[in-house]
Amino acid sequence: MVIKFKDAEKRKDGSTGYLIKEHQSLLKHIAYRKVTPDSPFGPHDHEGDEMWFIVKGKAKVNVGGVITEVEENDLIICPSTVSHGMTSDDEVIWLCLG
Repeated sequence: MVIKFKDAEKRKDGSTGYLIKEHQSLLKHIAYRKVTPDSPFGPHDHEGDEMWFIVKGKAKVNVGGVITEVEENDLIICPSTVSHGMTSDDEVIWLCLG
């Protein structure tokens, strides 16, 4: 699942909310990551949900066989045991919360 920044909740105070309540669980890690053409984040799966927040750049994510183009401020939800990965033609900086 991908939540595009343009579709996130814009609040009166100027902040933006990503509606994740039904996908939220206790975090076990937060990682700052980088993907480049020479260093993709290969498809894998594991126990535990993850959320990826794109800080900088554009990429293609594959979550459960669904490939979606993502960009800065998009949020990707990777459910537990569902295959997920990321590739890019450039450098992408992102946060992994899981």
